[in-house]
Amino acid sequence: MNISHLQYLTVPVADHAKARDFYVDKLGFDLLVDVPGPHGRFVMVSPKGASTGLVLTDYEVDGLSFGGPLSFQLHTTDVDADVEALRAAGVAVEDPQELPWGRTASIKDPDGNGIGLLEPSEYGNWPR
Repeated sequence: MNISHLQYLTVPVADHAKARDFYVDKLGFDLLVDVPGPHGRFVMVSPKGASTGLVLTDYEVDGLSFGGPLSFQLHTTDVDADVEALRAAGVAVEDPQELPWGRTASIKDPDGNGIGLLEPSEYGNWPR
């Protein structure tokens, strides 16, 4: 096998601009691509320096439904500081909790997709 990494995840959204602005302005992601595509806009964002991005796509393209909402988790080195920054930016964030795999908190994007923040413990720090 020649697979080296996960390139992107597809995240279903109703409004590309609203979703793009949330990920870029609230979460601090980089905007990698925002161009017209054959099915509307092609928008990709990613955490700064990450090798994996999120493609923000319409719920349905050419009869293929992306469903939703979905959930994914982001790695952080300081969940408490991130929770404070997100709340200051007007994002509703659950209080952090301590779990065996690390300190976690949860938010939702404008389309209800669940986003977990994880400051991993020794058990939750993958890949090793």
